Amino acid sequence: MTTTMTTGTDVPTRFRSGSRRGVAGTTARRSVGLLVLLAVLAVAVLFSVAVGSKDIPLSTVLEALRNSDLAIDEHFIVWEMRLPRTLTGLAVGAGLAVSGALIQALTRNPLADPGILGVNAGAAFFVALGVAVFGVSSITGYVWFAFLGALVVTVGWRLKRWRCSTATWSCS
Repeated sequence: MTTTMTTGTDVPTRFRSGSRRGVAGTTARRSVGLLVLLAVLAVAVLFSVAVGSKDIPLSTVLEALRNSDLAIDEHFIVWEMRLPRTLTGLAVGAGLAVSGALIQALTRNPLADPGILGVNAGAAFFVALGVAVFGVSSITGYVWFAFLGALVVTVGWRLKRWRCSTATWSCS
């Protein structure tokens, strides 16, 4: 039985570091992928507006979006109830995506989430502090205290990272 040793030249081309292109190798593939995802998003938005406690046919949804007459019940439901809900969902999803990308970029960790840095714990602590010390009892108060706690922890983490990067001693 003989054993052969492999060298770096035996590695297939697709695994060499210089020839790796990533998930979408070319600009054309990325453009096509982006267009397909935008089309899927548009269909999801239409279904989000059409589905609810009263199902509205897609033809009626499209008619309501083109020329609305709020005297018609379905048009009123689309414009005053479902469209704001859908647009809010899109805005929240985009905000979460951006915040996730930012936290991954700041930590230089593709698996990072707010729990790793203690942002969730800081938000929960400030809500508990607001209830215990300041007597906050409204949802709006909870949200603002949670936002403040998350902000304090994030800024504190960033200042610690900055201080450690300029320090001459080891800072862990």
